Amino acid sequence: MLPAWPVVRLTVTVGGGMAALGCGFADVFRSAGPEGVTITYVGDTILHRDSTVPFSVVVEARGAPLDRTHLTIWSSDPSLFDLTVGQDSLAAKSSVGTAALLIRLESSILTDSAPTLAQSIRVRP
Repeated sequence: MLPAWPVVRLTVTVGGGMAALGCGFADVFRSAGPEGVTITYVGDTILHRDSTVPFSVVVEARGAPLDRTHLTIWSSDPSLFDLTVGQDSLAAKSSVGTAALLIRLESSILTDSAPTLAQSIRVRP
């Protein structure tokens, strides 16, 4: 039979290790890389010529919405549609076709691979 002191020591060590893992202590040793970021376009993907349509963008990290994100938004073909001055609506031009609305999350941490969404937008007559 083992002496009581080593058994107590083993029990305290195992219990302390379980408590540390349960409290998120393992997160301290995880890499400091970027978290999973999701950019979602909320709005119409088909615009009618010479119309203005509002849209919004939702940015989430690990499933939680991010507030006050700095986004850069532009059209791949400004002759089809462009953003209004407030960047809250798409203004379709008189041309007909398909272009991409590009949305990039700007961050001082993510310098090389900023999350970007390319949403296809179609302008119809």
